[in-house]
Amino acid sequence: MSKQHCFSISKMNPARRSTLRPLLQTSWSETYVPELGQDIVAELVETLAHEDIGGLIPNNDETVFVAKHQNQICGCSVSAARNGVTYLWGFYILREFQRMGIGQRLLKKAVLEHDHANSAQLTVLTSSTAAVKFYSTAGFKPQGKTEFEIFPGQQLPAIQMSASVREITHK
Repeated sequence: MSKQHCFSISKMNPARRSTLRPLLQTSWSETYVPELGQDIVAELVETLAHEDIGGLIPNNDETVFVAKHQNQICGCSVSAARNGVTYLWGFYILREFQRMGIGQRLLKKAVLEHDHANSAQLTVLTSSTAAVKFYSTAGFKPQGKTEFEIFPGQQLPAIQMSASVREITHK
């Protein structure tokens, strides 16, 4: 059976958040080195040792879903519902597992987790063209441009996007 059909998605136990570190270290290096350089990304990766996992899980109201293939975490998403909106971030999938439907399943799980929310919002780096395309295909529409502080003092151009929950879950 191919990798495409051998993965599971589950809600992560908050006590196990440190198990995200290998996925994030790889994903951050692949994603951010071309724009930020090796030295800054090395500093960014060091923040994964902090309790908030590099700032991705700063509070206790976030929900983390993980995708696993043969007990290896190959993807994750972080979300929280606030004031009727599901906010999404920390959405990473290892390159070798991309384009297998994992992202769609993680996205739907995160949105359905917060069933009282009417819409979903996220911010994506402008340079992450594959991610912008993925979110657009999932029903997200650009709402404006912004600067995203990826690391203290390191701002990158980004796009704010939103979608209705119905749009996401019926694709």
